This record gives sequence, C-alpha cells and structure tokens, in this order.
Amino acid sequence: MMRIREFFKKPILFQILILLGKVLPRRVGLLIASLVGTVVGSLRKLPLIQAIRANQWVIHNQQLTKKQLNQLPRTVFRSASKCFFDYFYFLSRPHKLEEIVRFSPEAEAAIAMIKNKQPCVVVCPHLSNFDLMGYALAIHDIEVQVLSYPDPVATYKWQNELRQRGGIIVTPMSLSAFRQARQRLREGGSVLTGLDRPLEQGYQEKYQPDFFGYPAHLPVTYIRMALEAKVPVFVLAVAYLPDGKYYLEGSTEIWMEPKENLEEEILFNAHKVLKVAEAMIRKYPKQWAMFYPVWPQFLGV
Repeated sequence: MMRIREFFKKPILFQILILLGKVLPRRVGLLIASLVGTVVGSLRKLPLIQAIRANQWVIHNQQLTKKQLNQLPRTVFRSASKCFFDYFYFLSRPHKLEEIVRFSPEAEAAIAMIKNKQPCVVVCPHLSNFDLMGYALAIHDIEVQVLSYPDPVATYKWQNELRQRGGIIVTPMSLSAFRQARQRLREGGSVLTGLDRPLEQGYQEKYQPDFFGYPAHLPVTYIRMALEAKVPVFVLAVAYLPDGKYYLEGSTEIWMEPKENLEEEILFNAHKVLKVAEAMIRKYPKQWAMFYPVWPQFLGV
C-alpha cells in the first residue's frame, strides 16, 4: 500500500486518478472521465490536440471535413481519459480484470509462445488501454522486457514506476537496455516495445520507414533485434468494445527476411510490421492515443 508521504510526491494528475480509481464505481468514473476528455479535447491550441488532428488527418487519408476534424480530438481524448480511469480502477482490483479482458486466437498464440520460453519480439501501437493490457499479462505471469521511450520526463518516469509495480520489467531505450534485450532473446525471453511513437531529435534513427504512406521517425531497433535473434515479431493491439470490455488482437508470426543491403533489410521488414499495425489502427482510429505528431508537416490542419 502506498504511503501518504510517497503519494504526495507524485504528479497531481496521477494522485487524483489513483484516488478516483479507488473510490468511484466504474460507471461513475467512466462518465466523469468522458466529460473531462470532451473538455480537454476541445482545447484546440494544446500541442497534443494539434498532434491528434494531424495524425487523424493522415490515417483518414486526408478525407475529413472540418467538422469531423474538429470532433475527432474530443472523441480520441474521451477514449484516452476513460482508459486512464480504467487503468487506475483495475490497478487496485486485479481480481476483476478477467471479467473485462478477452483475447483473440492470434493473441493467445503469442502469449503461449512467451509462456513456453520461445523468444519473440512483440510490438504494440498506442491503441486504447495498452497499459491495462500489459498489467493483465503481468499478473498472469507473462514476463517480457518492455523497452520504453528514452530519457522519460517526470510523468513518464512515474508511469514506468507503476508498470514495474504491476510486475512489468521496464527499461527506457538505451545501449544498455538494448544489450539486455538481446541477451534476453538469446536466453529464451521475449521483448515488447511500442512501434508508433515518433522519436525526438537526438534519438532519431537513420532510417525512416513509411507509415500510412509517409516517412516517419519511428523506432526500428526491434527489427534489428528480431533479425539478429532469428525470432518472429508479433503485433498486439487492444481495443475497447461497446460492452465495456477490452479485446486484445494479435497478428500471426511475422518473420524477418535478411537482405544483402542493410537499409533495404531494415525498411523492408519494418514495412511488413507497420502494415499490420496500420490495419489495426484503421480498424479503431478513434482509439489511437498518439499525442505526438508522427508527421509534423501536417500540424496546423
């Protein structure tokens, strides 16, 4: 149980969310979260709202009306707010998770592979409640090393701390973390990382794979790790369903293909993985919680 002194050292938003998650019935909490998300999603001058607009503009093939483009940030932020509340709600009620989480056959196959100590690399788009799904896997003794965003700010450091309390091994991206991940794959363990958050200047990689038809500064190190270890890649993505439950979708095994040219090898295999992620995001576009501009050239639409 978190001590009061520790509680008040945390960011105020998370203090409030933890408290609300503990004391509110889920139905009431989701209603409040929905209202908060609608309000915040209406603040068009916020950088994260501008990023949502740009990202949604691209994944909808630049075919949105002005009304639709104005509405989408509210819808996306409403979804994200409800996911945040649910995460803190179930964090203190892990016994209830089985009631609201379902898995596709492909996701179950990937999970079985991890549990059987068959190494693989799992990559996830930021769809719906990805943190809650990670927690659900952790409490079922499914161990993976999570490569998180490098050099996290205070808020993300605390998010990582929460993930670790839930049994998730979190290592911000660094040379040391990559060495640890490679060793883990060699020893039969598995690695999980995000694939759709753009890297900031100073962390950007040499190659920019196409994502929804445009080059993007996305991580590709997982491609190299899968090639070196000769292990498959799985794409897992969670979606919030109309009945209030979560559904974990998964791809079949995606095997990396060696090429003579390094650039061709990285981009060819990255595109194989990203195409699968694109299909999942297109299926649930209003749940894509990406608050950073993947394609900065479209900011201001």
